[in-house]
Formats: sequence, structure tokens, C-alpha cells
Amino acid sequence: MIHNLIYDPIRKKEVPLTPEEQVRQATVRFLLDVVKVPEHLIAVEFPLSAVEPKTADRVDIMVHNFRAGASLEKPWLLVECKAPGEYTWPVLQQQLNKYLQVLTPNYVMLALGDCVRFFALDPETRRFAKIDNLPLFG
Repeated sequence: MIHNLIYDPIRKKEVPLTPEEQVRQATVRFLLDVVKVPEHLIAVEFPLSAVEPKTADRVDIMVHNFRAGASLEKPWLLVECKAPGEYTWPVLQQQLNKYLQVLTPNYVMLALGDCVRFFALDPETRRFAKIDNLPLFG
């Protein structure tokens, strides 16, 4: 079975072009082109075991917050991507909640096909509130 491939500028290699990978790569382009995140701060398929050795989970996209002096477990952004029709918002939220037990991002982005939702962490209440868009990085 031959897969079409797409070049991932973050992982610096071609990867199989699955419906989920299409969403992931569109999100990477959005982060680079619109949000202006420096390429070297983006991690694709970030292994949570780098923070919590007992987990085998991987975050679709994580934007590090090293410029602000934050540690690995306090990223600027977490993104969960899913192909349209495969998942529902509640399932996406449930998966994200597992990551939030290990990581404390400033922002969260959920991408379900072309539908996107953004959330910001309120440092006082430690809860996420829906926002219209991500701020520019920096």
C-alpha cells in the first residue's frame, strides 16, 4: 500500500499524508505564518514521557515557552489535532485533559478538521476560558 507523503518542516522529513496529518500540518503552517511562532520552538508528536516517564502519550503539537524562562512542563501552547468525522469535541477534550495532568500551557488549541477552538489559562482560577484566537507569539 503506497501512501502519499507530506513534508513536515518541524520533523524535517516526509510523513504519510493521513487525514489527521493534514490537520496537523495545516496547524503547523498556521502557527508559523499567522501566529509567528519560531520554528525551533514547535515540537510535533511531543512525547509526554519527556516530562512524566510513566506515560506513553504524545501531544500532537507543543510550542515551548523557553523564551519566557518556563520549564518543559509549562509550554506556551498545546494543540490536539484530529481528522474530521473521527472524533467529537468531548472526546478531544477528554484526551486533552490527560495531557493537562502533566503540562500547564498558557494556551490550548483544539483542531477538529477545519473547526478550531482556542482556550487561555486563567492563572488565578487555573481554568481554561474560550478565546476567539491566539495572540501573536512573542
